[in-house]
Amino acid sequence: MLDLILKNCTIIDGTGAPRYEADIAVEGDSIEEIGRLDHAVSKEEIDAHGLTVAPGFIDVHSHADFSLPLEDHDEVLSPLAMQGITTFVGGNCGFSTGTVPAARRREIMDNLESLSGRKLDEISWSTPSEFMSFMERRGMLLNVGLLAGHGTLRIGASGLVTRLLTGDEQACLERLLDEAMEAGCLGMSTGLQYFPGVQSDTVELAGCGKVLKKYGGIFTSHLRSYAHTLNLAMDEVIEVGRSCGIPVQISHLYWQPYMKGFTSITKAFISVASYLYNRIGIPVPMEKGLAGKLKILDNARARGVDVHFDMVPTSQGFTELAAFLPPYLLEGSLSDSLTRLADPSFRKRMLHDIEHVEPEWPHRDGATWSFNYLKMTGWNGLRVMAVGSEANRWMEGKTFPEIGRERKKHPLDVICDLLIEEEGKVMVFHTPTFPDDPLVFRSMWAGFIHEMSMPVTDTILRPMGRPSHVFFDCFPRFLSEFVMRKKLLTMEEAVRKCTSLPAEVFGIRRRGVVKKGYFADLVAFDAERLRTRANFNEPRVHPDGIYHVFVNGRAVVSNGQFRKGTLAGKMIRKK
Repeated sequence: MLDLILKNCTIIDGTGAPRYEADIAVEGDSIEEIGRLDHAVSKEEIDAHGLTVAPGFIDVHSHADFSLPLEDHDEVLSPLAMQGITTFVGGNCGFSTGTVPAARRREIMDNLESLSGRKLDEISWSTPSEFMSFMERRGMLLNVGLLAGHGTLRIGASGLVTRLLTGDEQACLERLLDEAMEAGCLGMSTGLQYFPGVQSDTVELAGCGKVLKKYGGIFTSHLRSYAHTLNLAMDEVIEVGRSCGIPVQISHLYWQPYMKGFTSITKAFISVASYLYNRIGIPVPMEKGLAGKLKILDNARARGVDVHFDMVPTSQGFTELAAFLPPYLLEGSLSDSLTRLADPSFRKRMLHDIEHVEPEWPHRDGATWSFNYLKMTGWNGLRVMAVGSEANRWMEGKTFPEIGRERKKHPLDVICDLLIEEEGKVMVFHTPTFPDDPLVFRSMWAGFIHEMSMPVTDTILRPMGRPSHVFFDCFPRFLSEFVMRKKLLTMEEAVRKCTSLPAEVFGIRRRGVVKKGYFADLVAFDAERLRTRANFNEPRVHPDGIYHVFVNGRAVVSNGQFRKGTLAGKMIRKK
């Protein structure tokens, strides 16, 4: 007897092929049969008439691995299941929770906690193999693949240093990466905007690339810059892929307009363009800016480089607050950084560097780091996303000038004081205009419809703080916006970007396609009702139209309701 039959499905199989009508039989964790199954007998039968059944969505850029060790992680991560995600890849942007060697444990934990925004006391392991085994024993809501974080490995090899690695340190870095790949990591991620990844050079990254080549792993990168040096930042990671013969994934690609030496003009241009588009209705073609950058990727593929990229369907990004301050702040321990932040003369130095020093390439040196976002957008470019203390909760959603007016302080003093009060654990939103600006989202259109792109959540879910709406609605938003509303993609094309394409690029086997013998990761949705009502001010809203979600044949969402305690996920190891 079969475990489950989904009857009367409209199947979009994830390959990009045309939809078709059939039933789907599930036995254990896999798809047993696809076709007309009128006489088959099963323990459970669901009539999917009127619903589209597709492979479960695969989110290849996530930080949900920070939440995995929590006892209630299934509830914390339930917004992912409720939007149709069945698999995610963690360990992105150079931050990974798997490698925590004892000799550098405190430095690594401080670095990880700065992005997660909370204490990670539940981390008791030292190696990726131990982490994977721990999660398999405890159970997981979703399927999980892991990347080894270059920044974390670098701390393990050298500590928090503001310089290039020595030969011995490089060898140690590569040994740690080899250990992670041997354990089953899918590849290595880099966070080249962040400390300590910012201190690396292309030679260091290529050394890691040679290890990845040995295992067939992927190289992913949060770039050094997304502004006027974006071309150079893309060229850097493409060169690593070319020289090492490995696949490359550019993380959460977007474009921040900036003209070096003309900061005020850049800010004015963005403000005027937003006004013309949103208030007067002039269709400012902001997507053309990114379209020009995509030609770099097209040319790389024409030269034989296996490069893809992902994008987050939102008008505001988010990350740790310290990432927007000069890298020299973060040398040494967290205690050292907090001591510097309290020093008035150090604040004066940072203020001068943020407001007056021009960003340069390649991002490593002192005050010239190439993604000086506050210089590009002004102090209104950041808003508090999440803090740990109840006393500062009122700041969430506000800009630093707004908080400064309340506290009668300069925005930089507010930033420094808040980092001290929260022990460095502050998350912020960043946007050049205002939250949910349609013009900013339009600037990304060309990327979302490009054949090499895939949507991702960039999830950093926490028990407190204001989340991004994409943690709740990323994939339904992508499908409803670009298929149903803008009609820039067919549903078959869009589903492929969410399923088989990420599975193929990251080497995830037997997932991402509705096919006999593949794992039964499935999502059933009503394409006509699929939409999101979540936004910046009300992010915690589940999408409409998602009815059933199955992970390895077990229902984690039934009739639109989350099924708590169903730990059906598996650890995905590189074969």
